[in-house]
Amino acid sequence: MSVSQDARYITLGPEIGSRIQSRELVMLYYMVLSGTLLSAALTNPDRVEFALAIPYLALASALLGIHHDLIIGVLSDFMREMTKDSTGPRWHHDVNFLPRALRFRTIRDIGAGFFKVFSVGVALFVTQPDVSGHKVTPLLSVLWWGGVVCGVGVVGLMILTWGVRNERRFARWFWA
Repeated sequence: MSVSQDARYITLGPEIGSRIQSRELVMLYYMVLSGTLLSAALTNPDRVEFALAIPYLALASALLGIHHDLIIGVLSDFMREMTKDSTGPRWHHDVNFLPRALRFRTIRDIGAGFFKVFSVGVALFVTQPDVSGHKVTPLLSVLWWGGVVCGVGVVGLMILTWGVRNERRFARWFWA
């Protein structure tokens, strides 16, 4: 059975919508979990270590988000290729729509990035052994430093995602 170009194009729109929705759900779940863990850590000194999960969750959600972003970009490029000979406006890569969509997307990324950086910073501050006054164990120290590495990784992934989406030279190895 042969599948027409129209059929392929029609099925890609819902796939992109589903990936956008999945990306936003990952962010929403991160917000809920980080808020819950931070609340538990701040309300009971015996549970302060709960906040150490936040940097790891931030990195995991950033990795899932970049996965969805990359697939959305590939699907968008495929749709552009399929419609390159068509007349009229096209959502994907049309000079009238894409620059605005990317600007609006950057606004979303700044908000999500601020929340992740803020929540990771607060989690590391709350669990820092000098500040919280709880007993330091080797495992806690390793987890705390791992959280620092995860926080740096989150910032790096946000910059990489922006670079891939805007086809910046530093990210070329990833999207080329």
